[in-house]
Amino acid sequence: MGNWTIEKINLPLKVNWKIARGSMKEKTNMVVTFREDQIEGRGEVAFITHGDVTVSDVEDAFEAFQARVPRDINGLENMLEELHKEPIPSNLRFALESSYIHFLANLMEDQPQRVLGVREVNNLSTSYSIPHMNVDEVEGFFEKHHLMRFPSIKIKVIGADDVALVRKVGELYKGALRIDGNEGFKNSNEVLEFCGHLKDMNIELLEQPLSHLDFDECVKLRERSPFLLIADESLQDGTVVDDFQRAFHGVNVKLQKAGGYIKALNQLREARLLGLKTMLGCMIETSLGITSAMHIANGVDFLDLDGFLHLEEEPFKLAYEENGKLFFSYSH
Repeated sequence: MGNWTIEKINLPLKVNWKIARGSMKEKTNMVVTFREDQIEGRGEVAFITHGDVTVSDVEDAFEAFQARVPRDINGLENMLEELHKEPIPSNLRFALESSYIHFLANLMEDQPQRVLGVREVNNLSTSYSIPHMNVDEVEGFFEKHHLMRFPSIKIKVIGADDVALVRKVGELYKGALRIDGNEGFKNSNEVLEFCGHLKDMNIELLEQPLSHLDFDECVKLRERSPFLLIADESLQDGTVVDDFQRAFHGVNVKLQKAGGYIKALNQLREARLLGLKTMLGCMIETSLGITSAMHIANGVDFLDLDGFLHLEEEPFKLAYEENGKLFFSYSH
């Protein structure tokens, strides 16, 4: 007979994490555990900075899940059926599904890739994100965190006034740059003017500069953008439909938004069928959440899985980074 538990974990950050939606110096995530006899699996609940889903929302939804779900889950298919009977916040749904899949992997004395039926990967190159900051802080930040080792850098911008910030990063770092707008721009013309100041730079992609609510402006931008446009907030737990081709060149899939391994794998497959580029992203989360994304990273075009590198103390030690590459700890 299985037993579900959930607990909060407080995660102090190395820096003040500032993006278009706000800033934070500490993150509260949650860990779901499914245990049967002496075998257990864990899954992480991570939250969007200043997002709509709160810790209380997740606690209430978890209590409701416990009250209605039988203690005896009869395999993964049965678990997936239970998860979709009632609405559950997507980050909790992911944690519940992944904790059960990790339990099955431990029961089999194998890895989650085997349960999921996906190809295993052993090491992956990730970008490193820098929060929004003043231009005069950039050089010290690069030196303190030794960022030259990463194959690409993602810059969090909050709007059109951040041309100087991007150019300063470009002076220090000659590798590929990724710009993350987090919906901070007002309209397509503002984004195009911003891009016009950066055309001579090594910009790999531009992530969600416009609101997900303004699809027409996203389409206008897609028609004229000099850079690859990647959807982030525009893709939550739904299907990657044809309209994404009109507004973006690719999609950023996040397990916490998709609501589970299975949904995220479906989104990646749907995107590829539409000819879209694929990215796997993350929130600020521990190596529990990051390794979950690593399990399904085979064949993905862009990886942005640095969330655990921003923590003062990472509690699980399931992954490590060397020279911009991520490795599972069990492969060391």
